[in-house]
Amino acid sequence: MTTGPAETLSLTSPFFQGAVTLSPGAVRLFREEGGQAARQAADLAGGMMSSLLGACLLPGLRQRNTALDWLFYDVGNLTAREFAHLSAVPTREGSILVVWPTGAKGDMGVHPYRDHAALRAAPGRMLDRFTIAGVGSSDVGAAAFARTVADRYGQPVGAIVAGYGIADLLGEAMGGWFVLGAANRAMKLCHDMGQDLRRFAGMWPMLAGLPMPFSRHGAADTGGPVRPGHPDWSVVGRNDTETLLRLLLDTDRTVLSVAGHSKGSLSMAYALDALTDLDDGPALDRARQTRLTTVGAVVALPDGFGNAGQYLGDIDGFGVLNSSLCVPHTRIPGWHHLNTNLPNHTDFAAILTGEPD
Repeated sequence: MTTGPAETLSLTSPFFQGAVTLSPGAVRLFREEGGQAARQAADLAGGMMSSLLGACLLPGLRQRNTALDWLFYDVGNLTAREFAHLSAVPTREGSILVVWPTGAKGDMGVHPYRDHAALRAAPGRMLDRFTIAGVGSSDVGAAAFARTVADRYGQPVGAIVAGYGIADLLGEAMGGWFVLGAANRAMKLCHDMGQDLRRFAGMWPMLAGLPMPFSRHGAADTGGPVRPGHPDWSVVGRNDTETLLRLLLDTDRTVLSVAGHSKGSLSMAYALDALTDLDDGPALDRARQTRLTTVGAVVALPDGFGNAGQYLGDIDGFGVLNSSLCVPHTRIPGWHHLNTNLPNHTDFAAILTGEPD
């Protein structure tokens, strides 16, 4: 592994002022190929530290999201080549990046797949661990978040690219944070109302054919069987959620764990909610054995999904505002970011060390 001297970066923000020592891995981002892209992301991140609102006004949401991911994720665990490639070649929301542990594939241990079908068709061992990042939601953040999980378990991990779909336009306008908690609570409320209406319709034959509002899938629910390919089976505008849902429906796949950060935790909740609505007994039995880990947001999960660890930083104001704090969770030291090169970070690797194998 290439090593080098540590360097310092001067940062000034409402949260911190002073010098931060960068690891050799972070130095490589500036010294090797792709350094120009890394410096651009770092400059944008410095502006983010001064004003989060200012970053929302940067030209191009992808440029803004890459800056956010540099700030919030441990991008130093990516090689210079990986960083440059992920910054230059965007993938669509709902795509899957297979991320290998550090050094397992040399300096390029990230491989993209367009969607669930492409991943299933790929040869080799079937993936059983997945992640969904959720702050900037760019490929860089998705891969960096998954790399920490891959290093913990010593195996490749599927990073579902969250992006921001049509259904997330309001969340995008506010950085993806401030509507998280409200959306999760609204999702649960709407589902409960929909369930009541469906039960009511079942008591009156003349109502049986009417579409029911408040479907978890965002589409009219006729009350009949819903499966992939059915016109009512969808998570409208949420390709990341649909990808996770399809993975959970794979009959020959056992998903051992799914980890989400910030808005990615909400995507997890949507997928589990939709899976519950499908009422697929075998798929539900498998999914209820999956270890669910959320960081930076505490979300309401469907009944029966108790195999979960939810973690929230003790100074994470964003997380507190957007969490369902009545749900059992663990408070840990740290703010909302996972970048170990910045102070007051949440130590995601330490969280995973305490998670079951």
